Formats: sequence, C-alpha cells, structure tokens
Amino acid sequence: MPSFSSSFDSFDCNTMCGILAVLGCIDSTQAKRSRIIELSRRLRHRGPDWSGLHCHEDCYLAHGRLAIIDPTYGEQPLYNEDKTIVVTVNGEIYNHKVLHEKLKSHQFHTGSDCEVIAHLYEEHKEYVFFIH
Repeated sequence: MPSFSSSFDSFDCNTMCGILAVLGCIDSTQAKRSRIIELSRRLRHRGPDWSGLHCHEDCYLAHGRLAIIDPTYGEQPLYNEDKTIVVTVNGEIYNHKVLHEKLKSHQFHTGSDCEVIAHLYEEHKEYVFFIH
C-alpha cells in the first residue's frame, strides 16, 4: 500500500481561506442565520484575518479570510458594482493588475486580487473561465 504521508508532511492546513455555502435553505429565521454564523466560526482557523457573510433569499455564503493581498480592505464576499454578482475565493489571481487595467469601466472597492473575478464574470459570463 502506498504511503501518502510524505506528500502531506509539509502541507499547512492554515494556508487557505474557509468558505461555507448553504444553498436552498428554506428556514430564513434569525435562528438559522445564527447557526450559519456559528458554523462559519468553526472555519475561523482557516481564515483568521476577517470574516463575511452574504445572504440572498435561500442562500448563504460565508468566508473566513486569510489576508495575503490587500490585508486591510480585501474582505469577502466580493461584489460587482450593483451587487448582482457575489464571489468568494480561495486563491490568488497572479495577473490581477493586468486584468484590472482591462476593466477600467468598472469600479473596484478593494485592492483584492480576486475582485477582478466579479467584474470579468459581469462582462464575459461563463466565458471568463476560458480566457487565457
């Protein structure tokens, strides 16, 4: 039987954000919202720098942020200008400065590298994931 321990020995479980999504939640009471906040707090060790919650109808999106780029103003979830697109991300967009320059018609609210995703999706919809 192969041993996988060597490939995970140097893996640090605290180098990523914590994301919680609850979709199709029929219960919209304050008690349910409190329970979702409680569940997101259990991910706090993943993203100790900031946490945010977005609720729309029967869907909740919570994000525990590990701040790397724009630690002061890069809170998530991230939005487009009119908040019709909501994004939460664990990752880094290496070419975000180039993409930001191409999106001059958009208003950015953070310095987060990931905010470009909301604006790219707004312009290109699902094709944004195929841009090279």
